[in-house]
Amino acid sequence: MQQDDTQTQADPLDHPDVVKHLSAELLAILRRVDEGEDESARAEALAPSAAIVDALAAVGLLEFAYLAPGADDEEDGPIAWFEASEAIVDKERDAVVIAGSEILEVFDGPITLEDPPEHEHEHEDEDAEEEQ
Repeated sequence: MQQDDTQTQADPLDHPDVVKHLSAELLAILRRVDEGEDESARAEALAPSAAIVDALAAVGLLEFAYLAPGADDEEDGPIAWFEASEAIVDKERDAVVIAGSEILEVFDGPITLEDPPEHEHEHEDEDAEEEQ
């Protein structure tokens, strides 16, 4: 899935990979959450959602980025990529919280998510391929 596939999808729950890989039961719960009419659905979705996110974090497939505000309202500030280490069900916030403390990279923006900076390890891989 491309970085912005879910941003351009009319409904991310209809994305073919989501439909293929999530159970029909969890998809039904997420649709109830999305509709916003069933308050119990949100609580029901938290544990399985956290388990999925936690599994992705455990195998190193999940990072998150913090885009700091810029000096003025026109530009974004630096962006920092963090390694996600776990997912936590925060009952007070009624949400799954992604936690992580290892900073992988910082880029002194401004940048856009449509044109993010290349990760350093990607450059290393490209350099190694060019040398061969």
